Amino acid sequence: MDWNKTKTIFIIVFSILNVFLYSMYVNSYNEAKKLETLGQINVDDELKASHITIDQLPTDVKKISYISGKTRPFEEADLASYKENQKFVISTSGLILRSALITPYPVKEFNEQSLSAFVASYAPLGEEYKLFSIDNEKRIAIFFQTIQNHTIFYNESAYIKVTWNEDNAITGYEQTAFQNLKTFGEKNTLIGANQAVKTLFEKGYLPEYAHVKSAELGYSTLVPLTETRVLSPTWRIHVELKEKDDTIREADFFVNANAVDGQVIDMQENKESIESN
Repeated sequence: MDWNKTKTIFIIVFSILNVFLYSMYVNSYNEAKKLETLGQINVDDELKASHITIDQLPTDVKKISYISGKTRPFEEADLASYKENQKFVISTSGLILRSALITPYPVKEFNEQSLSAFVASYAPLGEEYKLFSIDNEKRIAIFFQTIQNHTIFYNESAYIKVTWNEDNAITGYEQTAFQNLKTFGEKNTLIGANQAVKTLFEKGYLPEYAHVKSAELGYSTLVPLTETRVLSPTWRIHVELKEKDDTIREADFFVNANAVDGQVIDMQENKESIESN
């Protein structure tokens, strides 16, 4: 047997086989991309058919890590420089701080500037919190703690709730906080804001005539352990919904920014707990 000739034939056969397999891979990849593109086009068409409008949303796809942190106990020593015009009560667990102002703090208009100025002056670590919502009917404003300019959404260990009276004067606040917040693990590529919106639509959260106003990238609780929390990147999608009587209702939806399938996160229980405490 001519081994040199046989070896040459084997090399040629395997080269042809490799080319064949590669061509199959390329064809399969192209077909998958066509289906993905077609799916995206179909979703866009369905959004238009449902008269859903979307304002300009962030287009950059970021890479950020998970966050871990521990619940922060409040101690009397931490409050020494904040005791002017307020009395403090620390919960039995040490994790909730309640403030009652001796003389209510008058506010001409409840907006981000006036409320943030109050929180920065009166609350420990107040500069780490960002205004999330104002409810003039209930007379409360909710702030959430931030890390690296990203808001931690509806976490019972990271909020300030400001309250005021009928005379538009702040009477006090309630506060919880994280400590030792830090990133861990590799930075992951996230789904974009527009993909989060399409996920909400595909899962039935966006009815006809919905208007997507904005998108904000922050964090929500992934693993609620005893003292330590693991926080996952999360999109907050702010939407105006048209009711049957043509009134407009504002709503927030939260989508896990790491999940390929875009898991929608239910914040209702945490929202009710924070607002009703």
